Amino acid sequence: MARRSHEAPARLAPADLDPLRALVGDGALDYVMVVGGFHFINRIADLLHVDPEALPASLRRLEPLRRLAVRAASVLMARMDLANRPYRASFDEVVATVAPALAAGIDDARAALAPARSRPKVVEILRLALEERDARSTLDRPTLARIHRTVEAALPASRADAEGFHARPADPVEAFAFVGTRYAARTTAAMIAALRAAGYDDLGILDLATAIADANQWARTHRLLGLAPEIFYLRADEAGAAAARA
Repeated sequence: MARRSHEAPARLAPADLDPLRALVGDGALDYVMVVGGFHFINRIADLLHVDPEALPASLRRLEPLRRLAVRAASVLMARMDLANRPYRASFDEVVATVAPALAAGIDDARAALAPARSRPKVVEILRLALEERDARSTLDRPTLARIHRTVEAALPASRADAEGFHARPADPVEAFAFVGTRYAARTTAAMIAALRAAGYDDLGILDLATAIADANQWARTHRLLGLAPEIFYLRADEAGAAAARA
């Protein structure tokens, strides 16, 4: 499932969870959250070229220093409490908190989110993503709708899509979303410069990366769980209407 979510996420479907369900039952939904979470975090790190190592590149050639850094990180991680904790909120309780934020066209949130009933924390993740998108992002809704549309169109359907070389959109935001969906680590300084020329500052570029990561996480989650895409995605028509009301 992890490999398929990277190489051909456009073809993911609830049936891809069947082998996991045979082993762990509804615990398969926890795997969906883990896979989605890694696609979110790693995509932001790759888009913004966050170095995965604590040591500067110039010092990594010194093997003793590199080993010392690994040991220090290991000691730090060993002291962290990473134990799983029970999730206390019920499905209905969490749905009540997310229903007001759902995209237009979802009248019955309980029915729309029913595939996640056994794991209410899936709904909580959705609520937090909607809150980040709607309350904290500096991006306007038409831009978010463009990102959602570009991510869905760019989603790899084969290994060649995820690893090959392809023409990217001319628009700098759509190019950022395209590369961020196919192979985020290939983001270049020229692409970032084009975003700056289009008027995006550091916070705006971070919000673009977050929106692209959100859309990629959701693209995999909604396919694996059989949820309606429009629970999270903004359509161009509703984004335009929201902008006009604002």
